[in-house]
Amino acid sequence: MDQLVWVCSELPAVRAQAKTEGWWPELARALDDVRDGTRPVTAVVEVVHGHLGLPVRPRGYAPVPGQVPAPPPPGSYACPGRHCSRTEHREPGGQLPECLVLDEPMSFG
Repeated sequence: MDQLVWVCSELPAVRAQAKTEGWWPELARALDDVRDGTRPVTAVVEVVHGHLGLPVRPRGYAPVPGQVPAPPPPGSYACPGRHCSRTEHREPGGQLPECLVLDEPMSFG
């Protein structure tokens, strides 16, 4: 699910929980920063997931025990914002390449 959709749909419940558990100021700062454009939406997701005990960055691939990873389809990964010409190839079962500047997984295509 798109992270912004998740944040928007869960925000009322998350706000209530944050106020009850005392981490409301941290959530409010993250939301203010997203509104100001100084932090990505992923920052809010990371704050919420961290407090809920969920994986902060659920990226990559973990095979089912006994499953042999299939080779990836032909192609490569590129900058998610198309800001640079970097491309990466992914090994079967390997980590999803990430753009550390944009803090996002690279786009396949």
